[in-house]
Amino acid sequence: MVKLHPVILVASFLVFVAMLAFPVPSTLFVSSLLLILLYLRDGGAHVRPGLVMLRRMRWFLLSILVVFCWLTPGTPVMQWPALSVWLPTNEGLSSGLLRVVALVLVITSVNLLLQSLSRQELLTAIYFLARPLRLVGVKAELVALRMMLVFDAMGEVQQMVTQYLPEKGHVPRHLDSIGLLASGVWNSVIERAGKVHQETVVVLPMLERAPLWQWCLPILLWGFFYISGLVWA
Repeated sequence: MVKLHPVILVASFLVFVAMLAFPVPSTLFVSSLLLILLYLRDGGAHVRPGLVMLRRMRWFLLSILVVFCWLTPGTPVMQWPALSVWLPTNEGLSSGLLRVVALVLVITSVNLLLQSLSRQELLTAIYFLARPLRLVGVKAELVALRMMLVFDAMGEVQQMVTQYLPEKGHVPRHLDSIGLLASGVWNSVIERAGKVHQETVVVLPMLERAPLWQWCLPILLWGFFYISGLVWA
């Protein structure tokens, strides 16, 4: 089996995530099918770490769904005049589910990427792809470091959520409690990201150039998503 270059894997991951930025049912279906095939390729060896990562993110995903369901204007899911103000809307439920499914796919793709590359390979590949940003004054080393912190933070979100729960093991059931929970986790993530000093320098080894033919993979992946969107439109 041909081993793909780390830069190609990261570039394909970025294309995959970009296609999920504005989720539609056709994109979610194609993405789900693609991820299932990739997980089955190795006999399901990466399934367990992916489930662990999803489990750690469950309250974050729930908070997103709640925010969309109850804060998106629209038609209540049930026509009960006395309770319509307190019910989620059809539009909010649809938008929330699309975004939660998209995030689940992003999380599982992150897990697949982390399982496929070593930390050094991943950091070096991100640095290689970020080098053109130096033309606009952005340090590629800092971009690579921050991206690694984002990947690392995904496994810590559950601990952040636990910190903001009223009691250990207690699940918030009121809308205001869940909103405060989501706000607290978000602020913690921002605060954590801001701790990286602007003058941080990352020393990385040289990385051989990816074979030219392998660049066809992210291009074909983008074309596959684009064509599937046209077919399902």
